[in-house]
Amino acid sequence: MCNDAGIASNSYQLVLDRKRATEARYLSIDKEGFVAPLIDKDEEETHYLSLPENKTKRVAFWCFGGIVEISPGLGWVWYQKYFIDHSDKSHDLVGVGLARISQDRHAYGIAGQLSSARMPGLMFRTNEPLFGSFCTLVDGDMVYLWGQKDSDIFLARVPKANCQHRHMYQYWNGSAYISQITEAASILRDFQHGQFFQSDLFGPHLWMFIGCTRWADSQVMIGMSCRLEGPWDMHPIHLATGIKDPVNYRYCIYPHPWATNMAKGKLLVTWCDHWPGGVIAAKIRFATVGTTHWAHIPLSGYSDRVVCTAISKTSEACRDNGLALDELMNPRRLSVRGVDQQGVELAVNMIRDSLAIARKEEMTDQHVASEESSQINLGERLIRKIIKHACG
Repeated sequence: MCNDAGIASNSYQLVLDRKRATEARYLSIDKEGFVAPLIDKDEEETHYLSLPENKTKRVAFWCFGGIVEISPGLGWVWYQKYFIDHSDKSHDLVGVGLARISQDRHAYGIAGQLSSARMPGLMFRTNEPLFGSFCTLVDGDMVYLWGQKDSDIFLARVPKANCQHRHMYQYWNGSAYISQITEAASILRDFQHGQFFQSDLFGPHLWMFIGCTRWADSQVMIGMSCRLEGPWDMHPIHLATGIKDPVNYRYCIYPHPWATNMAKGKLLVTWCDHWPGGVIAAKIRFATVGTTHWAHIPLSGYSDRVVCTAISKTSEACRDNGLALDELMNPRRLSVRGVDQQGVELAVNMIRDSLAIARKEEMTDQHVASEESSQINLGERLIRKIIKHACG
């Protein structure tokens, strides 16, 4: 939304019906009929912009990481703060701030208007990864935050009850979460926007990513990992197209798993067209053949890491041998590749047996140096069995 004073750098809409996700309404409209920002200027910023020498400037608060809800009607949002000068089109990044978001539950009888309260100062400066401004999510009692610094993306976490306390944040260093932000390690490179979320689309207990790169190529990227910390396997799956502007690139590519039935391989994805375009929604449907065998293997009682290791190592073995994971686990696809039904059933049984072995090793093997080393051995055995019996 824009007017003579400039652009509302952030806003929100309410979706009343998840089955009609593209129909939403603004709940906060100012007296002049414009959309009011969710996060607005404070008194100091308002005074600064009122000075004659700053008449071409504005302050922007960009909330690419989204809102994380930590309890009903209460959440947090990390925002990037910029000073923008329209005279020379400069964008000066100040850092990342934090705002508490509250919701009026009575409006419209479902969920209502949001209000924000900015925390004093900034959480992260420009010489640090901009944690929370790329993506955020809640998993258990922790909030996980991704942030960019140059071309790299870093990961942090904080107890959801302590989001406003900087000293409570921990940073992934490649092997563990630590308190020193200077030791944080990059987990991804060259991505501009996107969202991480949990999905069983490619197997149980997996994490997915949908977003776009920083190369202005309009590619919808998809990624999968057994752990939020990675490693992530990324691939382009779709070219985001424009409506009003078919020439320029598209950006702000985000998934909306809450709005579609991912159990049937469907996913709603949106992206931004260039100004003065708008937001474009597309429903992506993943090709599926038959029923995945993962759904028929009882996984309760096994640790997430064991299951993820088995799936991850199986994927690596298939990729190295030119065979997709769904081809390995799907009889109809395998018949085309010349692998017989008996080989498929044997491969599935090997995975089931390996999971049982892994569980036994976790409980009884006292000579293994660590749980992870046991699972690596499991993965190696699983690879050998699958290659031998299913891939020929």
